[in-house]
Amino acid sequence: MNRKLFNSDGKKQLLLGFDKRAALAIQNHFKLTNYQMLVLSWFKGLWTGILISLIIHYFIIH
Repeated sequence: MNRKLFNSDGKKQLLLGFDKRAALAIQNHFKLTNYQMLVLSWFKGLWTGILISLIIHYFIIH
């Protein structure tokens, strides 16, 4: 049984690989290890969650 996870369309392949190439570019530029990239993405998610909760809090209170 042969399954295809993604379409073999070249344009979609380009868009799907963009985030991976961007992450590798950041990792290579700042000379980060895989663990440091994991911690960086965790902090980014935490910061995004804090900002979203503050925005929601502002709209509920005012």
